[in-house]
Amino acid sequence: MSYTSKPSAESCVKTFDDFVRLADYSLLDTLNVDPDATRDGDDHRARQVISGHFVPVTPTPLAEPEYVTHSSTFFNELGLSDELVNDAKFCQVFSGDISAAHEPMLKIGWATGYALSIYGTEYTQQCPFGTGNGYGDGRAISVFEGIINGQRWEMQLKGGGSTPYCRGADGRAVLRSSVREFLAQEYMHALGVPTTRSLTLYVSKSESVARPWYSQDSHSTDPDIMVDNPVAISTRVAPSFLRVGQLELFARRVRGNAHQGTLEELRMIVSHLIDREYQNDINRSFLCPN
Repeated sequence: MSYTSKPSAESCVKTFDDFVRLADYSLLDTLNVDPDATRDGDDHRARQVISGHFVPVTPTPLAEPEYVTHSSTFFNELGLSDELVNDAKFCQVFSGDISAAHEPMLKIGWATGYALSIYGTEYTQQCPFGTGNGYGDGRAISVFEGIINGQRWEMQLKGGGSTPYCRGADGRAVLRSSVREFLAQEYMHALGVPTTRSLTLYVSKSESVARPWYSQDSHSTDPDIMVDNPVAISTRVAPSFLRVGQLELFARRVRGNAHQGTLEELRMIVSHLIDREYQNDINRSFLCPN
């Protein structure tokens, strides 16, 4: 699967109003919402999510957000003008305040659950409920899905605040780790390694959180002190954030007969995955049979 988008000479998106017209929500339109979710997205406490494919969640905005950087290379590939980073509504949304969105873009984001396996061994121990129903996007909230230059892209805020999958954490990312991830993604892409891409990075001028770090002259293998770090939100982008663990989650529920609709929910997400990721390959095989 190629994660590269070629720029379009015909379109250059310069304003937020132009940007929102690209919205197209295949996941939200075809899959099931968690029936226990609040419809307004005010769903930030850790809890078990036992059915549905996604939970509507509104991001938590940065306090006093400040622009740090954006990937001008990726903007160009998407046909987005660098002028967009000066658009107040664009900055507002991608620093976590999705209330600035307007139709056809939604004023709500979404988080998804997944199952955890390590080297083929199923794990539930780190789930606070001991069931595995607490694993998922704890601090990553998707806020946009759309068609750009003929390619579907999903945009996700890393550090956008807590979700039902936060397992008691604060849902925030800090600037130093966000810079590291931003640069690593774009570097991997430049090397030809398929990866998520970096779009934007914002930092709060007044909000900070404590994170483990190393004391002066420390020789410790592990961090030995807590330090305050400025809170940041980076936007990572991929054709899809569907993962193997999501399919495994629904397969486990079928196997354990978790609820009456398990088999249908597994069928739905597999069908969505095939249609979203492999439809072009399917169409080509019909047009050019061996």
